[in-house]
This record gives sequence, structure tokens and C-alpha cells, in this order.
Amino acid sequence: NLIAITGHELRTPLSTIQVCLESLASEPDMPLELQQVMLTTALSDSERMRKLVQDFLTLSNLESGRVEWHPESLTLQECVDLALSRLRTRSTAEKPPTIKTQIAESLPLVRADGDWLVEVLAKIIDNACKFTPTSGQITIKAHQNSNYEVEVIVADTGRGIEPNRLEIVFDRFYQEEGALRRTAGGTGLGLAICRQIVNGWSGKIWAESQGKEQGSQFHFTIPIVQSSQELEKIKR
Repeated sequence: NLIAITGHELRTPLSTIQVCLESLASEPDMPLELQQVMLTTALSDSERMRKLVQDFLTLSNLESGRVEWHPESLTLQECVDLALSRLRTRSTAEKPPTIKTQIAESLPLVRADGDWLVEVLAKIIDNACKFTPTSGQITIKAHQNSNYEVEVIVADTGRGIEPNRLEIVFDRFYQEEGALRRTAGGTGLGLAICRQIVNGWSGKIWAESQGKEQGSQFHFTIPIVQSSQELEKIKR
């Protein structure tokens, strides 16, 4: 499975890059406009390859325990803004669906590694964008639950998930349509990486959906920054 997916996902952009470079090398009189198209395409696919390789390395480091965590006190809204900013700078051929945030200003501070929290948010939102039409909507919500945690929900109006697949979507290399028939692209590592990160701060992550074409909701929890009074209550 690993060899099939890796080969497919790396070969496709590499083939495109090769065609673009060969065209530029063999046709010196190519119009400048077409040259620019070739260069833009090659650069875009080389970035795609870089991200694929980075996902493999990231998951390998997380699973082997080679990651150093640097927890700090954070506002969730700032992390969401950073994640959305990262997605907007990414070049994409299609316009993304509408993304709305519903995060109360009174939400307590969370305690997590900021870089990894932004990574989780970005990957879950990116996953929602892949499976939601441009006419659809993605909503990012959060609230404090009864376990001294903030629960984050990324809900979309996309294709949904069958009930028997709600757990396996977090498996490594999982792809709904199989390795040879994918329409959304990617390695199927994004949600597996998210699960490893959330587990790293002792949180929980899960998916909910009513089924096909019913949209999906991805939930994960983050510990909140505890006051001394709250810590005493927990100890009792």
C-alpha cells in the first residue's frame, strides 16, 4: 500500500515537471506567455512533491517519538487565523468553499505547542476543502467541555462519511476512493498526522457524519490553561 501510494503520488507531479522542463529546453523560441505557464506548472508540482515528502517525514517523526513538544498558553482564534492564512497563500486552481469561524472571545486559553496546533487546524480545514464543493460551507466552532478542555469542531457540507468509515479515516494512507481512482489527491496522511499530534497533548480526535452527501464534522480537544483554583478541584 505504501509503495503503491508513494509511487503514484510522486510520479504524477514528477512527470509534469519533466514534460515542462523538456519543453522549455527543446523549444527556445517558445512564446514568453507559454514559457511562464510551463514554469508556473513545474514550480507548483515541485511544491506538491515537497509537501508529500514532508508529510512522510512528519508522520515518521511523530510515530517514532522524535518530536520535542513545546507547550505554551495560546488563544485558539490566533491559531485558527494562522491556519487560514496558510491555506490562503497556497496556490489552487479552484476557489475554496466559504469558511466561517464561530469562536467566542470568552473561550479560555489552551495549552499546546503552537506550531503543531496550527498544523492540525490547517490539515483538517484543508481536508474539508477537498471534499466540499465551492458552493458549500465550512464552519469552525469551539467551546469548553466539562473535562477542562476546549473542543474544536470543523464542520462542512461536503460529501460526508459512511458510519463504518468514521474510525478508519484516521488510518495511515487511507483513501476513500482507492489509490488508483482518487479525485481529491494527497497521500491519505493528513488525518493520521492530526491524530498523532492530538494524542501528543493527550487530547482526543474523532469524526461524525450522517452518511454520504450529509457533510462531516471533525472534532478534537485541547487542554485549557488551568488556574490554581481549578487545579485544586481536579486533585480533589
